[in-house]
Amino acid sequence: MPMSAQKKQKEQNRISLNTGFQRIKETFSILFTSRADPFIVAALLALLSVLLIWQWDVFRFFFIFVLLVLLELIVSESALKTVRFFQIHQQYRRTFYFLFFITGFLNILVGKYIGFQAMSPFLGVSLITVLLGKRAGQISAIFLSSFLILLFPSHSAFSFFLIISGYLTAQLVSGVDRRIELTFHAFLITLFNLGGYFFLVLSNFEIFSMRSVILIGVTPLVSTVLVIGMLPYIEWISRIYSNIGMLELGNLNHSLLKELMQKAPGTYFHSFMLSNLSESAAERIGVNPILARVGAYFHDIGKTKKPDFFTENQVEDNPHNRLNPSMSYLVLTEHVKFGGELARKYRLPILFEDLIYQHHGTRVQKFFYNKAKNKDTETSDDQYRYSGPKPQFKEAGILMLADSCEAAVKSLENPSPQKVQELVGDIINGIYLERQLDDSGLTLKDLEEIAQEFTHVIVKAYHKRIEYPKEAGDGTEESKPIIKTEEKAKEE
Repeated sequence: MPMSAQKKQKEQNRISLNTGFQRIKETFSILFTSRADPFIVAALLALLSVLLIWQWDVFRFFFIFVLLVLLELIVSESALKTVRFFQIHQQYRRTFYFLFFITGFLNILVGKYIGFQAMSPFLGVSLITVLLGKRAGQISAIFLSSFLILLFPSHSAFSFFLIISGYLTAQLVSGVDRRIELTFHAFLITLFNLGGYFFLVLSNFEIFSMRSVILIGVTPLVSTVLVIGMLPYIEWISRIYSNIGMLELGNLNHSLLKELMQKAPGTYFHSFMLSNLSESAAERIGVNPILARVGAYFHDIGKTKKPDFFTENQVEDNPHNRLNPSMSYLVLTEHVKFGGELARKYRLPILFEDLIYQHHGTRVQKFFYNKAKNKDTETSDDQYRYSGPKPQFKEAGILMLADSCEAAVKSLENPSPQKVQELVGDIINGIYLERQLDDSGLTLKDLEEIAQEFTHVIVKAYHKRIEYPKEAGDGTEESKPIIKTEEKAKEE
């Protein structure tokens, strides 16, 4: 081999070795950079395991604590830092570890007083998946099943099988939007677990007993009842809602939506049009359509405070004509702040609060900025910007785009498909060039598909109606409505 080729090979090996050491260093650096949550959960579960399963043993406690910490940090933290909502809100991580602790504690009690056969990851995986997503649910399946190995090492084969069962649970439960679906999936998991148990019996990993069959078969179904019962309380406390909880908020009987209808009917119907646009676009690019639709219902709830200052609620008088541009700016930006306060007061999902603050981003109120610029040429556009932040996730970016497109289309006299397509494209390009979508995660391909979906929905909503022919009696005395005017009533 030539000397140059040998040097090149050694250099490649050295780079690969350095890269490997760097990745190991990054993995274990989580031990020193992570917050206290995983350490507290590991310590409590280790303590409860030692106290309930065995007699107190400091060495066993330390061993379980170290293994749980490594499992939580290296597996959980490394994977969850790639999930967008976990990056945005610390509340997601706290809820994740809280559910870890609750379901781990219940598994300890079940193992102590009922038996290892009733220890199932279904409860924890289902709760975590419907609230925090499929990725978090799959991670919890590894943790909860491995926890069983620590408690009952003689049944490790059954525990490894439960990892597969937990992964399948996360796959089935993700995207559930009806409670009855949880029951159906629990039944499927029951059949899968029983099949796995019989396979382990035939392979001589387990000894057959009718008690084991009953416990393995009943546990997922009982866990479903606990999931359905616990879910509303966890949602209310954490403000992290499942699709089931969000659909309940979107049933139009919520007091905030009723108040919006009464005080700001124009905003109410504007929000409904936005919900259709947002839902369709979210389905098109593969993000959560329920979050997009129901979040759009609530995104402008702050307009209930001063509804007459917003165009869609005005009939004739425009109060802004009597205000200077700076005051108009303050009034308009106040609806975002007030909407956020209402979201916190009524315990709306934390992501709805994000939609309220982010759907305007840091855009400029151009009408009032230009008005102020005509009076004072030194006026800066920063004086007329929304406080933001910019959209931090795809659904928020979709809502921003839908809000601008829906408002602009109303100005078209004849909204033909070609005009709508050009207008939607111009608005989306403008927002993109303003760099409002930099943090949203939306790609150029996503924007193209969103533009197509917006055009399709808007053209259908604003299509031209046919003119119905008049009936034979129109214009005659018989066809006129039987309503007496005030003057005729006086004459009579």
